[in-house]
Amino acid sequence: MTKETSTKDKPYGFGNTARRFPHPRRQKGSIAKDRFAFDQSIQGHDCQKVRRGGDFLVQRRDFFGEKEGEATLFEVKTANSRVTEEQLNRKQKLRGRYRLVRY
Repeated sequence: MTKETSTKDKPYGFGNTARRFPHPRRQKGSIAKDRFAFDQSIQGHDCQKVRRGGDFLVQRRDFFGEKEGEATLFEVKTANSRVTEEQLNRKQKLRGRYRLVRY
């Protein structure tokens, strides 16, 4: 008897290609975030990645390295990507310390 192939079998054994080759929009988003972090470091600001509620927490620094003002939360978007409801609520809560940047 021979084993019948089921629909779950992958004929060429490529595996999950979605993980290895991400969608171009996702790549553009990660490039935009890297570019934003690079721009902030060139200006001499501290830029930390945040896991929830935004992309980066940026603390301005003066010429001597002293902190200036309060830290600001930045959300980096590309092209015409939508802002989620959670991001809008965060913007209202933080008022002037939340900014949306588009690349």
